[in-house]
Amino acid sequence: MHRMKILCAAACLSAALGMGAAVMAQDATPDPDVPLVTQNVGLSEQVDIYGRTIQVALGELVNASDVPYANIALEATVYDADDEIIGEGLGFLNDACGAGLLPNYLFTVGHIQDFSIPLELYEDDAFIDRVEIEVTGDRAGFTLPPAPLPDGITRISDQEVVTVEWQGADSLRYAIGCPRDLSAEWKYRQYNLQTDVDRALVNPYAPLINDELRTRLNLADPLIYDNSRLSFAPNGARLVFQDAVNRLYTAALDGRLQRQALGGMNSYSLQSIQWVNDSRFIATYFGAVGDPALYFTGNAEGIAISPPARNNRPSVILPGASSDARRVVIAGTFSTSAGQNLTGYYIHVVTNGFFELLFEAQPPGLNYPQPVPILDPEEDIVNLIYIARPVDGMPMLQCYDRDRDVLTDLAPLPLTLADGDRSGLFLSPDQSTLALTATGANGGLWTIDLAALPSCTG
Repeated sequence: MHRMKILCAAACLSAALGMGAAVMAQDATPDPDVPLVTQNVGLSEQVDIYGRTIQVALGELVNASDVPYANIALEATVYDADDEIIGEGLGFLNDACGAGLLPNYLFTVGHIQDFSIPLELYEDDAFIDRVEIEVTGDRAGFTLPPAPLPDGITRISDQEVVTVEWQGADSLRYAIGCPRDLSAEWKYRQYNLQTDVDRALVNPYAPLINDELRTRLNLADPLIYDNSRLSFAPNGARLVFQDAVNRLYTAALDGRLQRQALGGMNSYSLQSIQWVNDSRFIATYFGAVGDPALYFTGNAEGIAISPPARNNRPSVILPGASSDARRVVIAGTFSTSAGQNLTGYYIHVVTNGFFELLFEAQPPGLNYPQPVPILDPEEDIVNLIYIARPVDGMPMLQCYDRDRDVLTDLAPLPLTLADGDRSGLFLSPDQSTLALTATGANGGLWTIDLAALPSCTG
């Protein structure tokens, strides 16, 4: 390997810098002689670990070369309008949540990755005119091609995909970003399975949020707003959010007609609200890695479907709810009707308390996708469940047939998950395709054609 140094084009930065607001800058011009290219460069005011407000250069790095790179480092030089150097900074590649990637992270060909450069200004009142960014990295040289995907699995994106919203059997909208951020802050794209067209979208939720709405929801304070988990129902009629003390509410899109759905969660962290149909959702609560997850299901009108979250058995995996939000599949060690403590996957019918062991297995952690219970609307029962879990150390998609009590391996999954990563499975409306998402350094979006996999029902 040899080391290459690249001087990226100067970023001409706007003068007015609001607290926490990124200011867009001129992108670097692609150049075949400059294999690592910055784009979407801007400045943000952030608070560092010492409580100081500092300027940070944020942007994206593109590997425009024909080889991967490793050991990426970024160095910024800050200039004023008189072309005098007024500051400097050392930066790094980071994930969508701002966590730095390891130095040996392999920056693959064509990949786009976020970067962050904290700036140290020589004078507190210095006026930034532009920033020049120098990128260094090691060419990885010969690398093995990625392992081929199993039949039926197609990679759509190599970005950190947070969630998927199916818009019919052949089209899906997906969001890229940090799971801790609100949906109004994510980048959205749309993919068509028939035409294989993947295109950028304007964020559909950002225009719905304004000062009047935040005031009505008592979310005017930035910290309370950032913690609100504000989420919009796919049917476009109502929204869900939590208040300053983590009470869960629903409301009309203009903030009126608020109804409390869940209280008593002031000491719990709401991690996600997943819509399982146009108006029903499952809210999942957990804290640090290794903590069990609590869950609650309800609808956009503010009507509880399940008991309160603290009254439900905790799960060591992300709980997965059926489309009616009445059945939830969890995992852990629980006492069965025979008085045995067995570790495995269980189904909980939240409307009547029914709780049954599905099968014994060692479950993964909360970074793995949630189970997908398939509701038979005619029989009003869940007989088929899709599950992602490690089998002999390999992430595997499985299906469980309750009628036959058979667990079938369908295909190995292209997942490489750290403890803090998140992933998910999302079923198309015609139940023919699963969308698999993952965040973190190895994030992405894949579609899984279920007809190309082994049969689940024999």
